[in-house]
Amino acid sequence: MNNYKIIALGLVVAAATTLMPSCQKEYTNPSAASGPNVTGNVDGLMNLCAGLQRRATIGRQSLAYTAPTAGLYSVYSLTTINVGNTAEADLQSGKGAVAPNNAVTTSMWREAMILKAESESVLNNLSVIVDPADRVGVKAFGSIYYAIAMGTLAQFFEKIPVVTQTNASFSDRVVAIEKAIAVLESADADLVTITPSVKFNSRVPAGINVQNTVKALLARYYNMHSMVTGTYNAASGAKALTNATAASQTVKSEFRFTTTTTNPFAEQNLTYNVFQITDSAMGIRGGLAPMPTGSDPRVGFYLNRVLSGSTVILSVRGFSTGLATSVPVYLPGEMTLIQAEVNARNSAFAPAKTALDAVRTKTTDAYGIGAAQPAYTGALTTPAMLNDIYKQRRLELFGSGMELEDSRRFGRPAPNAPGEERNRNFYPYPFIERDNNTNTPPDPAI
Repeated sequence: MNNYKIIALGLVVAAATTLMPSCQKEYTNPSAASGPNVTGNVDGLMNLCAGLQRRATIGRQSLAYTAPTAGLYSVYSLTTINVGNTAEADLQSGKGAVAPNNAVTTSMWREAMILKAESESVLNNLSVIVDPADRVGVKAFGSIYYAIAMGTLAQFFEKIPVVTQTNASFSDRVVAIEKAIAVLESADADLVTITPSVKFNSRVPAGINVQNTVKALLARYYNMHSMVTGTYNAASGAKALTNATAASQTVKSEFRFTTTTTNPFAEQNLTYNVFQITDSAMGIRGGLAPMPTGSDPRVGFYLNRVLSGSTVILSVRGFSTGLATSVPVYLPGEMTLIQAEVNARNSAFAPAKTALDAVRTKTTDAYGIGAAQPAYTGALTTPAMLNDIYKQRRLELFGSGMELEDSRRFGRPAPNAPGEERNRNFYPYPFIERDNNTNTPPDPAI
């Protein structure tokens, strides 16, 4: 990682998020408090917590835009309407067309790295907070965004610099996942006995339930970790199952937007000038396409047919229907499908089928997503059940940003393989890193 000097910790106010990181570059904001003033007291740290969410979710450069965009393009679920949107058009082509200066992947890398560093500033200064209820809230919020930063990088890049220093060495992405898990586990342990304070809840953006979000992210990243080496890790799978079961299916935890701090994916989606869904099968290949149009409500939930002039646009619905539409941090279906996946990988087919059927047959959930499909009737074998679990994830979690990770973890056909289902394995490292860090590894071939 190059030497990010985030002097202003600029998320406390409107940060200059469009600047590109470079070695020895100082990110200053004359109207912002200095770093010590921000991290030296509880009020400053709570303000910084609010800023973490702004960094992660506001603007076309944020993870709330770059992760779902890259995830969907990587598995052929989006097509570019206007090829003048070069970064998106190149993501659609995939493979060698995705250059190290691609605007989407560069923004993802930059914003995740800065989010990681700012989250570390929160977590490294918890000792200044006297009230345990204030401290546990700040710790949980910082842990959530640290994990999101590391987890996002681990989904799209093969190696990651996990320490913040000049010319940092890169580690395999498994290390990034393990660091995210360790931070979340520490927060989760504190939340068992201490509830975040009223003061904390009043100072951070509404919508995030920290207790359930920590559980859900632990489930997500333990599940990633269970297959990150290509060999199943049963201990990580067991942890994924425990946390997925513990995360509430009814309590919402979501990123909320307004007409001024708008949903960045919706900003691009609603113009009908950037991208659309590839087809009525939502880009799902390999004989896993959903039932004919109208028979699976999830297609109608996520896909909208819009007449733009004389052209029919398959725009994204779901959580992109308006500039102020909220986006879930996790979906109930994700937690249930993690339970199904872990049990299927352990050959526990009865509980795997129970969890899989809970998703297939549900008519709604906390977010109004129903499947209304018949119960699973396929073979009770690990390969057969994983095949359907993957399909349900593609339908249930459309636009979650987890599409590329899922494609790899479930062993779907790789780029250039017969029947390929993704156009990259990992993305190249941005020039903003390579130009300032001599330890940047060679780019993956695809």
